[in-house]
This record gives sequence, C-alpha cells and structure tokens, in this order.
Amino acid sequence: MDELNYVEIGKRIKLKRNEMHLTQEKLSEIIDVSPSYISEIERGTSICSLATISNICTILQTSLDYLVFGITENNSAQTFTEVLKSVPEKNHKLFINLCENISNSLK
Repeated sequence: MDELNYVEIGKRIKLKRNEMHLTQEKLSEIIDVSPSYISEIERGTSICSLATISNICTILQTSLDYLVFGITENNSAQTFTEVLKSVPEKNHKLFINLCENISNSLK
C-alpha cells in the first residue's frame, strides 16, 4: 500500500472547506481544535487523528475516501481497476467476489 500523502490530504481539506465558505477559524471552532492546527493539517505538516479527520469529513460533508485517498464517484471505477490490475489474474474472480460480498454487507 502506498504511503499517505498528507500534503494532498491537506489540499483536499482546504478545497472542501473553501467550497463550504468556512474559515480555518470557524472549522477549528466547530471541531474544537486550534486554528493553527487546521493550518498545519492543510499544509501537511501535522498528522491528525482518525477522530479529527472523521469530524472534518462530517463538517465538510465529504467522505473519508475523498479526503484521504482522493477517491470520488467520478474516479472510483478507475481506482478499482488499478487495484484489480495489482492482483494476479488467477485471483481476479476471487477479488471481485470479495468486493461484491463486502458491498452487500455495507448495504
């Protein structure tokens, strides 16, 4: 698995925050952290906890997949295809079946 790119995560947080017309100060107030911490997260110089990024997702009305990995509805098929390509061809059917089972359990 690739390492997380905290600079890209920060850019996506900033983009969503700006789309919602929230200042760093307002976001920090809502999730009960300092404005400087939001700035550090957006610059990729601080790594936030899962609880913090989950709160950010809720406030920014976006998914964890988008903030952390940049996965959206528009590129999810491409992402799935890239993952499938990384699996040996003899295991493609098994991988697809596993994904279908996971999907069914999340419904």
